[in-house]
Parts: sequence; C-alpha cells; structure tokens
Amino acid sequence: MTHFMKVAQKLVIAFLVGIALAATGFQGTTLATDNPPASPSLHARVTRAQAERAALTKVPGGKVKSAKLAQENGQLIWSIDIVTPLTKKIAAVQVDARSGKVLSKLAQTPGDRAEESVGAQKKK
Repeated sequence: MTHFMKVAQKLVIAFLVGIALAATGFQGTTLATDNPPASPSLHARVTRAQAERAALTKVPGGKVKSAKLAQENGQLIWSIDIVTPLTKKIAAVQVDARSGKVLSKLAQTPGDRAEESVGAQKKK
C-alpha cells in the first residue's frame, strides 16, 4: 500500500469514529472554562422576571429600567430600578432573592440619583 492510501484510511477511520461518538452523545473532556465560577444567581430562588413583577406591584404604571442581583449585608437581593413615565421619578425597589418579598422601596428624582452618583465618586 502506498503512503497516501494509509493516510486516507486513517482519516476515514477517524472520521467514522467521530461520527459514532457524536451519535452516542459523547460529552468529551470537561475543560475548566466549561463550568463558569459560581455566581449569586445560582443561589437565587426568585428569577429576575419574578422579582420585577413583585417590584412593579409597588410602583403602578412603572417600567423596569434595570435589575441586578447583589449580596447586601449577607442577604441576596434583587435591586430593581423602576421609572414612572409621567413623573420621571425612579423607584429603587429591593426584593429578597430567596423569598420574593419586597423589602424596601425608595422613590427618587433623577436629580437625587445624580447627587448620589457624584457623592459616590467623591468618596473614591
């Protein structure tokens, strides 16, 4: 057999083995990057959508501007900003990420938020 035919046979065999493994659902080797590091969302029982619905019950007519999951004082919290279109006020609503209970609601104007932001930047 020529060298070319031996190489061709090996390629065909490798190809067939690959198809067979793919057909059986072979998962292969797990790389470190296949599993992202644990994040707070893995421990939240309440989804973002559920937390947003709970927060919107406290701000009728509002629209969710942003939502983030954070650890505050050892408690997992959904922090949701809701804008009320007519007043332009922003309600900062905190929802417990384990129970879905609304913990607090703080209404602010855009000016209040800007002052908070400036104050935080000055502390740095």
